[in-house]
Amino acid sequence: MRVTAHLIPGRVEKEVELPEGATGYDLMRSLNLAPDIHIIARSEVPIPVDETLHDGERVRVIAVVSGG
Repeated sequence: MRVTAHLIPGRVEKEVELPEGATGYDLMRSLNLAPDIHIIARSEVPIPVDETLHDGERVRVIAVVSGG
């Protein structure tokens, strides 16, 4: 299946080929991103990293920034 990930910050869009039933964690691994410092959002709503993605889906992958 194909998922389009919009990476923030950076405004980069990547199309990723994943196996059927892949999760947000699988997407993170395919993009070489650490799941503990990124949030996946579907339709502006954050989803758990273990949630199943769907063919043709567009998601946002947002890097979490923290500091003081």
